[in-house]
Amino acid sequence: MSLPAYALPEAELIRQCRIDTFRSHGPGGQHANRTESAVRITHLASGEVSQCQDHRERARNQHDALRRLRLRLAVRLRGKADPAWLDAYRRARQLAIGAHAEGYILAVAVALDALERASGSLAAAGDELKISASQIAKLLRSDKEVLGAALQLRALHGLGAIR
Repeated sequence: MSLPAYALPEAELIRQCRIDTFRSHGPGGQHANRTESAVRITHLASGEVSQCQDHRERARNQHDALRRLRLRLAVRLRGKADPAWLDAYRRARQLAIGAHAEGYILAVAVALDALERASGSLAAAGDELKISASQIAKLLRSDKEVLGAALQLRALHGLGAIR
């Protein structure tokens, strides 16, 4: 099985994308609107777009935009995550991973795939992944795009919000 786009090495994912630079708008002091440091990345196969203009340096903006793109792809593409991606972070029935960890995006993809297979049930998804339902809920609540996708999955099966 080939890796999904969000799990590809950086150079390989970039080859699948169009990268545009532009001048940032808004606050930024005397250097705003003087250099094309803002970055917009479009994944050509899926049409997903992310951008960043938070930093003065183009390289930092590209890094952050690429991370956002990976997260959007992980939220959108179902059925491609490998549950073994959680092994490095599993501690008994807990997950030792935060939103800024390197493997966070892969963990999110695994959790969303399990939630879909479990018809939106946190308990069933947790049982499948050998972690507690509260740990899945915590992971899914850690980002607004991820939470939105989880709530949408649950709503398809007549389930309510994640507490």
